[in-house]
Amino acid sequence: MKTTVRLILGTALCCAMALSALAQENVPGKIYVAEVNGGVTFMEGGRQFVLKKGDSLSAQGARIETAPGATAVLVYSNGTSVFISEKTIVEIRKFVQKPFPKGVDTATNEPSISDTVVNVTQGTVIVTTNALATGTSMVYLTPQSQINIRGQEVVIEVRDQDTKITMVAGDATVTPLNAAPGNVGQILQAGQLATVTNPPGSLAAETIQVTTLDQGALNAFTLQIAAAERAQKIVVFETVTPADGSASEVQAKPVVPVNLPVQLTVSPSTLQTGG
Repeated sequence: MKTTVRLILGTALCCAMALSALAQENVPGKIYVAEVNGGVTFMEGGRQFVLKKGDSLSAQGARIETAPGATAVLVYSNGTSVFISEKTIVEIRKFVQKPFPKGVDTATNEPSISDTVVNVTQGTVIVTTNALATGTSMVYLTPQSQINIRGQEVVIEVRDQDTKITMVAGDATVTPLNAAPGNVGQILQAGQLATVTNPPGSLAAETIQVTTLDQGALNAFTLQIAAAERAQKIVVFETVTPADGSASEVQAKPVVPVNLPVQLTVSPSTLQTGG
């Protein structure tokens, strides 16, 4: 009888801890380093080091910079992956998500609602998302624009006087960074390119020009998107609550060896934008 009671109480305690974790407002998101070619610097919380394949790191507050000729593929714990080209600077201002249990296929579905704010100050990134959860917010900022991404494949290229946003699949809303109140932005559909322009020192509002791309221009990103999609499949995530009852955290669980059997090296020279 006593054994049965202890078993019931133990089960109830485990269930209570699991429910408590899922009821937690937010947990800090993680990033998993799926591929690195060349020198990629990671800075966060006063520490700085060179990224290596297989690293699992806290995302919020991180600054990532790629050297000339270097690239990286990262996977966020909501399942989104990002290909970072050479000479690119990315600052993850915010990345939090709701706790979620193990067993969710993060390669196809976002495991919980998340909130992402990323600043791309120079260079090129390719964002590849899974099916995002209702209520998720994903915002990428550049010196000229704000891009609200709803999925699924988008290329963001920051140049000296403009930002080019190529929507390969899915849709996003592009808004000039200094837009007047009430400006709802421009919806960008698959196959479209938005160019947001504001020369340095200009007092005028940024302008958005939208054009339609042919398939050849979109095919320019095939290798980079393939690398990002492959990265999504080599790691899963789950929220873990320590036995001592301290705050829950997200952990990465690689599902294949870090050194993949087939390597795909993408040269930055293959990155092109249409228009």
